[in-house]
Amino acid sequence: MRRILVGLLLISWLGCLVWSFWWFEGQYVKAFERPAYFSAENVAPPFPSGEVQVLHVWQAGCACNGGHEAYLVNMTERFAQQGVKFARAGSASSDGLPEALKKLDYWSIPAQWVNWPGAPAVAIWDASGKLAYVGPYSDGAHCSRDSSLIEPVIKTLLAGRPVNIVTQDTVACLCDLE
Repeated sequence: MRRILVGLLLISWLGCLVWSFWWFEGQYVKAFERPAYFSAENVAPPFPSGEVQVLHVWQAGCACNGGHEAYLVNMTERFAQQGVKFARAGSASSDGLPEALKKLDYWSIPAQWVNWPGAPAVAIWDASGKLAYVGPYSDGAHCSRDSSLIEPVIKTLLAGRPVNIVTQDTVACLCDLE
């Protein structure tokens, strides 16, 4: 009788383990790298024209954030010293956001951008207030100075040259915006 009870307990324990793994995988282990189509109508930037402006579109709790957080902090600090203005969109609450984003002004995504494909992503305006770039930070789940799609855009705009990348097909790590 004792062996049967131990056997049933072991089978129950294994069943719970399998169910837990299945549940965890369904909730948190998803394929976030997916094809996305970015297209944005030119809207007024978060701040008055005069400087290059970057809008971080960020969704708190997104599994894709981890690969971008260190770069976001570094890039924001470096370019802010060069006069670039930064704002954030996406999660209205600052809960779960990196400290660097909590300090930024919140800007609601405009109604014209209702089909924004996901976060983390970015929108960049030139100093005249013209939308120059919309899209992901990089083509993968991680971003650094070497893999960044936006660093060359910001440097080009700071040099006074035009950029127009407001429509693009890409594959990126993105979470749906809430």
